[in-house]
Amino acid sequence: MRRIFLVGTTRAFSCLGVLRSSLYETLASMNLPVGFCFFCLSGLLAVLLGAAEMAEAADPGPAARRKLVNEGQAFGVAIENDSRNVGGPGVDQAYSNGVKLSYVYARDRIPAWAPGWLTRMNYIQDQLSKSKTNFGLSVNHQIYTPNNTQIRNLIPNDRPYAAWLNAAFAMHLKTPERSQTLELSLGVVGPWAQGEGFQNGFHKLIGAKEALGWSNQLKNEFVGQLSYQQRLSILDLRNRYGSYLDVLPMFGAGLGTVYIGAHAGLLARLGLNLPDDFGPARPSGGETDSFVSPVDFKSSYYFFGGIRGNAVARNIFLDGNNFEPGPRVTKYPFNFETEVGVGIQVMPISLVWRFVVRSPDFEENSGFNSFASLGLTVYTD
Repeated sequence: MRRIFLVGTTRAFSCLGVLRSSLYETLASMNLPVGFCFFCLSGLLAVLLGAAEMAEAADPGPAARRKLVNEGQAFGVAIENDSRNVGGPGVDQAYSNGVKLSYVYARDRIPAWAPGWLTRMNYIQDQLSKSKTNFGLSVNHQIYTPNNTQIRNLIPNDRPYAAWLNAAFAMHLKTPERSQTLELSLGVVGPWAQGEGFQNGFHKLIGAKEALGWSNQLKNEFVGQLSYQQRLSILDLRNRYGSYLDVLPMFGAGLGTVYIGAHAGLLARLGLNLPDDFGPARPSGGETDSFVSPVDFKSSYYFFGGIRGNAVARNIFLDGNNFEPGPRVTKYPFNFETEVGVGIQVMPISLVWRFVVRSPDFEENSGFNSFASLGLTVYTD
């Protein structure tokens, strides 16, 4: 079993190294965006690895297979950034950086550390009786900046500097037809969230220019946020290797002192042996981690794409502090975003990369913003 995992992992990383070194220069010479280049290379890697998987013996035998029991856990790290280092556009603006460290308890029962008042709610108890469950804990940090970070004074026609640091508890319920996630986070915005130290400290480390306008950031404030999302499975096509195409509509809402709004969208995946997790999640999308479910020891490789519309009643990163006057801009009540990406899963490791484009979300900014997201998850018994 361990030999099979090591061989698969070594093959994936060796192919990645060869492809990245030989093909990246070719795409770059065509003056294509780095994010697009990274997406092409990752997608080509997924196709090649998928073809290799299907070319192997149809059944390697029981000694080369592993059944993960429904008694597991997962540890994850996700980074969202507009830097070229993760396949972003290479700018520091709008949603500049996000980091999430997470733990998922996948033992299909309520852990002792779950909030008792939440699990005692009638609706939750009813859903728990019908669904497989995950519970999770995470620490999250997000940074937002104006387009020009080399101006020290307040920029009245651009979004304010802001950072958000929070800890969150999440519950995930799944049936064959739908997935529901509920997340409660508590944290701070303003200097307490250490946005300036995090951003400029990292810039010093990589030799980039420091952002100069952090003295104009949002003021200190304690914040709380409740987020809900539901995903449905309306199409799931399968062949001898498992699921190869699925379509997942989604809708959800957020309520709190950070964000008040709702969203709806659609995600589609195409590949080999799609994971039974209702698609990858994105930290900045108000989504908790993907569902951790026991699966056969099979590798998964897939492309995905999605579109989502957002209705926004309040956004602290645009409207400013809740209880004090300060910098703010005039937000649009509606915006949309698209994403494309690729996922590779060689158990017990899952890697997901995506490129996200957002429409303008306030009147003073007429440009689209984009960033890349990279998520790594390790599953254990």
